[in-house]
Amino acid sequence: MNILFNFSPIKIGGGQNVAMNFLFKYFEMETSGLNSFFFVAKDSEPHRFLVEKRCKNFLVLPRNPIKRILFEVFKSRKYLKDNKIDIIYSYFGVGLFFSDVPQVSGSADSNLYFPEIDFWSDFKGIKRLKKYLIDQYRIFGVKRSTAVVFENAALEERARQLYKLKNSRVIKPSINFNFESQELCPNGGKKFFSPSGLFLCGWHPNKNYQIIPSLAANLNERGQRFCFVLTAPLDSSPEHNAFVESVKEYGVEDLVFLIGQVGKDQLKSLYENIDFVFLLSKLESFSNNIIESWYFNKPLVVADEVWSKSICGNAAIYVNRDSVDDISDMIVNSLCDVDYLNSVIEAGRVQLEGYPSIDERICQEIEYLREIYEYN
Repeated sequence: MNILFNFSPIKIGGGQNVAMNFLFKYFEMETSGLNSFFFVAKDSEPHRFLVEKRCKNFLVLPRNPIKRILFEVFKSRKYLKDNKIDIIYSYFGVGLFFSDVPQVSGSADSNLYFPEIDFWSDFKGIKRLKKYLIDQYRIFGVKRSTAVVFENAALEERARQLYKLKNSRVIKPSINFNFESQELCPNGGKKFFSPSGLFLCGWHPNKNYQIIPSLAANLNERGQRFCFVLTAPLDSSPEHNAFVESVKEYGVEDLVFLIGQVGKDQLKSLYENIDFVFLLSKLESFSNNIIESWYFNKPLVVADEVWSKSICGNAAIYVNRDSVDDISDMIVNSLCDVDYLNSVIEAGRVQLEGYPSIDERICQEIEYLREIYEYN
């Protein structure tokens, strides 16, 4: 079977990390009966990896999405035919391949499956229109895919309801637990105090990082000093500047640590220095924060939403993401109930056992590709 792995939509972010985990392991595995071909984005990590491996069966596509789509529409057919490609696996996203070759797409755009939620409410004008058009293209791609892979059962269920998908499968994500251990020394070596909570995210409003200053102030007024750690980039963006100003307005400069982005080799040190992990997203397909909190035995605090319950079960503490009082109550009450926190942590350890290793996930993906190929 000749498989084309399409990594060309993946250029930055968490998706690129997942793609690299796949490539590292895939090149170590025995893949009897499989001939592998790759599409990668120019100057992406997958591109550099394949060059380093001296792989011959790959093609570099433009980073610009419009140019990439034009290639898919007008030039990909010849490549697929010349290399006798049997099936395409677009790892995250979709490819606009006008060909009879079946395409399996990985979908992690949670907002596509909850249209009742105005996911782009913070965007206005041309920016909002651009997001709308991108989403419409992604929906079109999902609907025309032969099959779709999800990481979250709630998303698969909604996709089947909304878009009448016939072929789909949930394959749980894996994570590389080979964390290097480099000491984290934020703010000139100043340590976070305890108790503390981590927001491991960037400047996306969906993460609800904006609630941190008011939350810190509310807890302080109750007599509970609580340290919040945020890893959004120190980039002087409008979001960065607005957050810093909000921290000052609430007078919580000593309670909020904005430390900037953290390297993977510092994650172990970061998790060891905090007490809670916060994931207050309105929507997620999945998040490494979830698995990492379970792995490092930290209680996970998540938004009380359909997506989070589908993933976490009883291995998380659920809160109203928009209520400062509700979240504060949870923190204060949890700090007084060690047995409850330990039960959440233990439930996380149990949940973690149900997730595949990278090797196991790849085997599940290949098995599904074989099924779709044989079915078609």
